Amino acid sequence: MRPKGFLVVVVALGAVVLTGCRRVAPMRMDSSTPVSVAISPNGGSAQRLTAVFQDPKGGAHIREVTVSVMSGGLRPGDQRQWSAKQCLMRYDVQAQDINLVPNMGGVWGTHPAKVGSSSVVKNSQCTVMAAGASSQVAGKSLTVSLVVEFAPEFSGEKRIYLQSEDAEGVWSANYQQMFGSLTVASR
Repeated sequence: MRPKGFLVVVVALGAVVLTGCRRVAPMRMDSSTPVSVAISPNGGSAQRLTAVFQDPKGGAHIREVTVSVMSGGLRPGDQRQWSAKQCLMRYDVQAQDINLVPNMGGVWGTHPAKVGSSSVVKNSQCTVMAAGASSQVAGKSLTVSLVVEFAPEFSGEKRIYLQSEDAEGVWSANYQQMFGSLTVASR
């Protein structure tokens, strides 16, 4: 049995056949990369997640980032329907939009919230407040800040994963690397 995400390349009679490839977008080690995440209380049950990303071509070269807060030992892409019932957030830097994967998983929601507006995006696990969101470019770094309120039903130990996409559509290759953890209180 092959490990998940394993790529098999077969070359026969000049043809290349790829099987088991799970990548939906190109990935390179020289593209933008996540660096760190910090978690701080933001009043009430809300938490501020501040994630830092870098790109060798400059922080402004980063087009989109994802912040995934996931239950238990689950990692992005680990199993079928891995994105269901999680708190997976996407920040489109250029459009200044925040999106969230709905409960069923598999796709991004169709109604993003504009950063700085009074809008929210939510599912049964979390609510992301656009009013508290921001991004800042400094040299080769991009810092993204999101204010998230977690539902009591999503309580317990969570792991945080980060990923970034550069202006050429290339995603960071370390999307299964854990960058932090937090505990959601049951209240």
